[in-house]
Amino acid sequence: MMRSLLVALTFLFLTANSYSQSVIDEFNEQSEGNQLASELVTEKITKVSNSKRTYIITNENQAFNKGDFITLVLANNLAARAIVAKSLNDLAGIKIIKIYSLDLFKSFRPDLEVQVIRGDDSFFGAKKETEEEKEDASLLKEEEDLYNGTLLEDDLSLDENTNRKIKTDNIISLNVGLIEGLNNDGSTQRYTHLNGMWMYQFEDNIWAEVGYGQNLINDYPSPGFDTKMTNVFIRAKYTISAPFYSFVQPYLGFQMINASSPQAGVDDPNDGVTPTQAQLDNEIQLVEDLKKRQVIFGLTVLKRLVPGWFIRADLGSDIMNVGFSLEF
Repeated sequence: MMRSLLVALTFLFLTANSYSQSVIDEFNEQSEGNQLASELVTEKITKVSNSKRTYIITNENQAFNKGDFITLVLANNLAARAIVAKSLNDLAGIKIIKIYSLDLFKSFRPDLEVQVIRGDDSFFGAKKETEEEKEDASLLKEEEDLYNGTLLEDDLSLDENTNRKIKTDNIISLNVGLIEGLNNDGSTQRYTHLNGMWMYQFEDNIWAEVGYGQNLINDYPSPGFDTKMTNVFIRAKYTISAPFYSFVQPYLGFQMINASSPQAGVDDPNDGVTPTQAQLDNEIQLVEDLKKRQVIFGLTVLKRLVPGWFIRADLGSDIMNVGFSLEF
């Protein structure tokens, strides 16, 4: 009798526990769905900064305020995490602090409707990121980084009162190009030329640029000789916006090209050949002919790849270039 009663109680306990567990699970699922429906509001991106770090979005639902952390949702997936930096009437200025989906983030543009989660977004599901997205897209690792000085400055004015096409002040570049030189017969020839540049924006859209490059010309001014060309230049540039997150910069500047060849004009007694004085003088003159002091003009095109990075091209009287640029 006692054994039967024990078995019956055990059966009832297990049944009740199983039923309770299923009810709790069902309640949790319903709660998560209710939370998702109540937390998401739909707003619209109205303006995008050139750096794609700062956005102006509508706040018609008044669902978030200055200092709130929000998450932008697109196509039912987490796209990016942001902090509300300013809120005025039905508009808010936000700064991106973390990117969940690089593909979705790239699609952000004016007039795009997004859903907004205020505060905790963990209920939405696991935030999946590939290693490539983590490396290329992460702007800040944690929200606490907002307070340690690593947040990059950008324009957050809701009325966009700046006239700058590119918000940052500095751009550095590394390029490979073709620079004009000479052959041994005195005709012109272009040589591969490595160069670097630094550009500084001292007034809205007005830049000053300095650069340096060099290359080696083999078998010049005579077979077996090497001549080093160095190129130093300064430019003044003006920025004009172009489609597809591109910028055009006409420039005017001054270029100084120097050349040196230690063997030119020197009789080497060990080579078994005795050149005439005219030949030695000609070698020196060929090196001198490479040197230039001239006014230059041309055009630079910058095409934004991702926030902070450009691919660039230069086409001018001084050089033809392609390379990469980093803004800071």
